[in-house]
Amino acid sequence: MQPSPIRAALLSILLTVLLVVAPHTARANDIARAFLLEELFEIMAEEGRRSAVMDDATPLQGRALDQFAMDAERLYDPDVMLRAFLAELDVELATHPEMRADALEFADTELGKRVLQLEISARSALLDDAVDEAARLALEEARAASKTQPEAVRLALVRERIAANDLIDLNISLGLNTSFSYYRGMLDEDAVEGMTANELLQLVWAQQDEIRAEIEDWSESFFLLAYGPLSEDEMRALIDYARTPLAVGFNQAMFRAFDTVFTELSLRLGQALGRRLRFEEL
Repeated sequence: MQPSPIRAALLSILLTVLLVVAPHTARANDIARAFLLEELFEIMAEEGRRSAVMDDATPLQGRALDQFAMDAERLYDPDVMLRAFLAELDVELATHPEMRADALEFADTELGKRVLQLEISARSALLDDAVDEAARLALEEARAASKTQPEAVRLALVRERIAANDLIDLNISLGLNTSFSYYRGMLDEDAVEGMTANELLQLVWAQQDEIRAEIEDWSESFFLLAYGPLSEDEMRALIDYARTPLAVGFNQAMFRAFDTVFTELSLRLGQALGRRLRFEEL
């Protein structure tokens, strides 16, 4: 099951069209290649296009829904999204060359290459609803297992990996920001009747527990799937690296770049939906 559009960015670890984007620098291209970002953004764009037109995501029907689907197709342009992200990341890392160097060094190790490819493969596989359901079922079984069973041991390692980079709370923050931007886009188009921006903000904050539960479920099922082929020693080595100050700093820089890009896309998607809703009423 794909996430709803107001939360699409928060799972992903989640996307914008900027009118002006900086060209790729050589450093940005190095990051893009090492971290398989072209492949990642292709997947995220597909996730976004699908979630934007889910049955429970929009009240549009017929021609209006088809037109909104075209809006989403235009907005979720992976090439433009990637350029915008790399431009933001370049700014984030401009004064921290040591973070960039450390990240590239890790990505060039055998473990780094394997982890990055496993993550991309799992993210792509989860586009298939059957794989997604199987991953969630595997998570339920791991949660129900006794502490000494292999499934529970692996889940404990996955949770350590998630905690090493504070992925749950970072994604919650990202999710709240993108959710508010989505509603604010609708508000810009006068498509949210009887609500002020402050009331919308309260509505978004009220989703926090639901967002946390969704992020925890998705993150744990994703990493269980992705890291299945890794040995316990490899998992431990990955967790140890993820906890280092440079890795933590790089991860935070990535999230700040994602936040800027995803919130802008959510705003534009909300505006597009708002326009279609108004036209449908006419």
